[in-house]
Amino acid sequence: MELLLSNYQPAVFKCNTPKDYMEEALKICETLKIASGYISSDALIDLKRIIELNGRPRLELLIGMHYFDGFTKNQYEAARTLNAFLQINDLGFVYIANTLKFHGKMYSFTMIDATKSAVVGSSNLGSLYDKVSRQYEADILLKGEESSLIHASLEEIITKIGSPFENVPVTKFVEFNQLLENHENVSKVDKDEKAGILRNLTGVKFEIPIKSKPKSNLNPYFGKGRENQRGYIAPRPWYEVELIVSKGITSQPGYPSNQTFEVFTDDNWAFKCETNGDYSKNFRSKDDLKILGKWIKGRMEESGALKMGTPVTDNVIAAYGRNTIGLFATKDPSIWYLDFDASK
Repeated sequence: MELLLSNYQPAVFKCNTPKDYMEEALKICETLKIASGYISSDALIDLKRIIELNGRPRLELLIGMHYFDGFTKNQYEAARTLNAFLQINDLGFVYIANTLKFHGKMYSFTMIDATKSAVVGSSNLGSLYDKVSRQYEADILLKGEESSLIHASLEEIITKIGSPFENVPVTKFVEFNQLLENHENVSKVDKDEKAGILRNLTGVKFEIPIKSKPKSNLNPYFGKGRENQRGYIAPRPWYEVELIVSKGITSQPGYPSNQTFEVFTDDNWAFKCETNGDYSKNFRSKDDLKILGKWIKGRMEESGALKMGTPVTDNVIAAYGRNTIGLFATKDPSIWYLDFDASK
């Protein structure tokens, strides 16, 4: 038995983290059983991409709480997409707990060489993929015979508490879950603070085009991913985004070249962005590329223009109703205003 801890300062111990173990296990995992109380839409889409790129693991997933507490449309559609992919490729099933709530977090791994392990603890599925969040997780890792009880229990929990996804109709959804709500390194802006930002606009403005490149800009999820020496391919996260801005824009006077700055958005969020690369062509959220991605792609999803797991195309951009993001200078060079309101 081993302890897995997030190991963020100041609570650092000599042990693996849940993320480290999950990453290593997925590289050699043949089958994976999961029972998790809560799921996130992007965790499901990223898990689908892992299986898609590597041809494994075979997956059985129980979603434990959402039938009772409510799915967002994004969560439900992501689960539907994953379930359909698994069944079409004979790679497993998604189950929904509909007899009673399941609030645990249990993971059972069978490796390529038939050895087994299991993880039980605090880590939700999404927290095992998130490389940026500093929420502290604590889990127990069991290997070999120690894991047998978890394997047997998971099989019974999945089949006795849950039903196959397609047998559990869901027609009512909770209000769309704001992706940036309570997100690390993102703050909510009140109306007085926003009014102050708008009063300080200088008139300098850049329109950054939204591009539908198949494997970059808004679509790195569909790229090859990151391959290690063993041949395992880790996908790029669904919300990972980096805007590639043309030299014709970045060379204009006043553009924030090779800078880090705070942005305030038209829908009342604030977070750090940066520009870098040749001619400052890369425009990205600082430290976590998913923040800018959640802001852009999340709004497309909420409008109905973009479905999770599908590319941002010209048709998606047209359906959203806007093909540029406005970048506005303020009197403070360390603060900029971003606008992606499709109603304008």
